[in-house]
Amino acid sequence: MTETNWLDKLSASIINVALVIMFFVPLNFLLDVNWKVLFIGTFFVYNLFFLIFNKNRCLGMVLLGFYWKKDYKFHNHLIFIILYTLSFSTLFFYIFFPYDLFLFNMIFLQLPMALKNKTTLHGYLSGNMMGVKSK
Repeated sequence: MTETNWLDKLSASIINVALVIMFFVPLNFLLDVNWKVLFIGTFFVYNLFFLIFNKNRCLGMVLLGFYWKKDYKFHNHLIFIILYTLSFSTLFFYIFFPYDLFLFNMIFLQLPMALKNKTTLHGYLSGNMMGVKSK
């Protein structure tokens, strides 16, 4: 087993976001809620579902063959999901120009942390949670 790298983590996240979009679109037509809040809420519930029913192995991890390096406690996974959702939500809010918070998050927080510690900032703050993959 080898630890996942930043590209692996990005790939799993892209798969997760694509799947969340498939759930979000019909919900957006059915519910009269702010679309940003609905999208972020759908992302959180999607990840919470996998925490409860699949030991926090989201579909992105499953499809790419990733596992958690060790058996982390439930509260570590819950903290991870909350921070992962907050990180994801930077896509929808900005200060000076669209995607400025997202770019700051990715370039100055997530990428350096993934390169240095082999985990994202939310993984590190959740108990240094790391993913692994088969060689």
